[in-house]
Amino acid sequence: MDTTISEMDAIAFLHTSSLLWLLAQSIPLLLWPSFITTLLTSANYYPSPHSSKNIETYLARSLGLTQLFFALVLLVLSGLLPLAPVGTTTTTSNSPYAQAAVLITTLYHTAAGIYSYTRYTATGGQVAYLIGCLGSGFLACVGLYVILFGDGKRLSRRTGADKSTSGWPFRNAEADKRKKTRRY
Repeated sequence: MDTTISEMDAIAFLHTSSLLWLLAQSIPLLLWPSFITTLLTSANYYPSPHSSKNIETYLARSLGLTQLFFALVLLVLSGLLPLAPVGTTTTTSNSPYAQAAVLITTLYHTAAGIYSYTRYTATGGQVAYLIGCLGSGFLACVGLYVILFGDGKRLSRRTGADKSTSGWPFRNAEADKRKKTRRY
């Protein structure tokens, strides 16, 4: 079995790509909040004379900071950003919170993807919502893959089979074959 992809496991890929996706969303919110709110409003929107751009700027920058620090918390919980002393090494397999971080990440990206899709259909097809839906949908699918199939560390190097298989959600046909041959 070829192990060229073993340098980055599935959990590391999920959290690294989540960090990049959240950075791509948070940096424009922090630097150009009025541009982002203008980009996401419809063409026939006329703000009332009593509305304040300060509130929009505050909410956009708050969302940007929230996304930025959410990504950093996920990196810490997954074990990719080690907080141990310099001499020790901490990986995702040693982090007790890695699976919880995967679940939280998957739930977040699922909710964000659904929300972006509903806004895309409600606004008549704004491209910004479609991009958000596609990005969050991809990361939600990667998270679901990691939840269902694990991070791939339990695969046998000799045969490529999973060492800890069960019957859920798919049958284990390979184990059934072995059980039939053992019975005489």
